[in-house]
Amino acid sequence: MRRLTVLFIAWIWLGVTGGTSAEPLQVTATTSLLGSLLREIGGSRVQVNVLIPPASCPGHFDLRPGDVATIKRSRVLFAHQFERFIDRIGEVAGGDTVVHRIGVKGNWLVPATFLEAGERVTDILVRLDPNGAHEYRRNLQRLRQRARAVEDELRRSMRRAGVPGTPVAGSDMLEPLLRWMELKVVVSYGRAEDLTPAQWLNVVRSARQAGVRLVIDNLQSGANTGVELARDLNAQHVLLSNFPGGLPNTASWEACLRENVRRVISAVGKVKRTKQKRWLRLPVNFAKCGCSTERHLHFATYRFG
Repeated sequence: MRRLTVLFIAWIWLGVTGGTSAEPLQVTATTSLLGSLLREIGGSRVQVNVLIPPASCPGHFDLRPGDVATIKRSRVLFAHQFERFIDRIGEVAGGDTVVHRIGVKGNWLVPATFLEAGERVTDILVRLDPNGAHEYRRNLQRLRQRARAVEDELRRSMRRAGVPGTPVAGSDMLEPLLRWMELKVVVSYGRAEDLTPAQWLNVVRSARQAGVRLVIDNLQSGANTGVELARDLNAQHVLLSNFPGGLPNTASWEACLRENVRRVISAVGKVKRTKQKRWLRLPVNFAKCGCSTERHLHFATYRFG
């Protein structure tokens, strides 16, 4: 009888503390990059909704009726600093919506920047859900370890491929990421619709003078901004994404970073192979060529690269 009583008490205790799980914390993120970070830190304790399609420019996005409903359901919104609609959240989604702006500057695909944002997100989640503090901090530590390992691996791959020092022209939204890749950013440019003819002419001149053979566009700023520039320079055109999900098979921060690096390595390889195949006709002066006794110029074809 005593044993049955002990088992009965244990069964009740398990039912109260372990048999049922609390509902996950509902939060909304403006971008897929914030969404990826929240899933990394929040794990199973957080349910994340993302507002902005990953291929869209967050700075030019405006809320749709369905987005307002999503925000109202979660009442917690995580944002960067550049979303224009944030200032109107109170009037469209209600005054009880709490907005957490993660004001970390730089490109969040750069591992150190992503981790800095991760620390701020962790602090906020701990305040929102104190019972999950241990799990959130553990997940942050795991993210730190993985991000450092990924960075070391990708840097080795880029150095083996000869990426560092390659002169490039690229979207200004990608510049911190390109510098992290150790590319030589000769000139950067904004969205096509924001550039004046004089500004674009300066981009072309600077890129040509520096011998740029790689033009790198940002998907969210306009996928074809640098296409004509690449054609004029006889350069490789590369399209990268600043947000997970913008390119195929890039749903997470890590997958997006890896795909961007893979594309740059591939493009640098093509540049090198193209240079090896280039030929140059140079004049050679012969005293006698068999067709005349006068000295004159002949041309010989040389391979260089």
